[in-house]
Amino acid sequence: MRRRHRLQLKGREHLDRWLISYADYMTLIFALFVVLYSVAVVDKEKYRSVIDGLSQAFSQQQPPSNGLLDGVGSHLLDSASAAAPATLLDSATTSQAPDSIIMQRQDGASLAEIDAQLGLAVGALVEAGLVKINRDDEWLTIELSAGLLFASGSATLGRNAPDVIAAVSRILKPVDNYIRVRGYTDNQQINNEIFHSNWQLSAARAGAVLESLMALGIDPHRLAMEAYGEFSPWSDNRSEQGRAQNRKVVIALSRYAWVAPLAERQVKENTSATEPMVPVTEPNEQDIKVITLPSGGIRITTRKEP
Repeated sequence: MRRRHRLQLKGREHLDRWLISYADYMTLIFALFVVLYSVAVVDKEKYRSVIDGLSQAFSQQQPPSNGLLDGVGSHLLDSASAAAPATLLDSATTSQAPDSIIMQRQDGASLAEIDAQLGLAVGALVEAGLVKINRDDEWLTIELSAGLLFASGSATLGRNAPDVIAAVSRILKPVDNYIRVRGYTDNQQINNEIFHSNWQLSAARAGAVLESLMALGIDPHRLAMEAYGEFSPWSDNRSEQGRAQNRKVVIALSRYAWVAPLAERQVKENTSATEPMVPVTEPNEQDIKVITLPSGGIRITTRKEP
């Protein structure tokens, strides 16, 4: 009897073990609902105070009055130039290079009047296709063929270059408009002991023209140099004619003027400006010769003159 009673007790123990698992499951369900309830019930006032504190902390790291691109405070660029987007030049007549940023927005001399004067000074070169003059509302560009100024693969000014640059300088020197000298090349790779890329060649050529303008008396505050290499082509590089059009130096005159400080303006007014003496080009064996005329213009010829 005792043995049978013990077996019956052991069987009941095995039958009641499911209660332990059930109790654990109910405990987990209760905990889950407690967590869900606590998440659902949010103290809006405390939540708002936390958000306000975080916003105030982040706003103190970036003062709104000292940013470079903001319209208030001391900046590298003024609000007008910072807000104005860089526009692309007309692809039909000009390169794809972006306009230069001019920090001051005071109008200078009329681009139309300068255009007319340049037409008289370098009209012969324009008719020969060696110089192109384009004008829009913002820029007057003077495109000088690289073959007119430099030998192939060189950044040293040739014999014709001083007279051409001097003729242009006589028109640009009396005004105060900003000037950007831009260098361009074709896509034919260059790698010699001086230049390792077309970018270096375009920069050196633009620098040579810029230094000539500065030597002829143009205020260096008005000048800047830009190099585009082969990456802003004016024409298709697949033809020799297109590559020749891409090899050039462009003198770009802005509609805006550089305003000299008061002290410099007084010195300039009290000093009589003297034009530099430009020697007449001697005859040479090149096909194209540029001769400076007494009236200030230039003449091109292919004849050998005594």
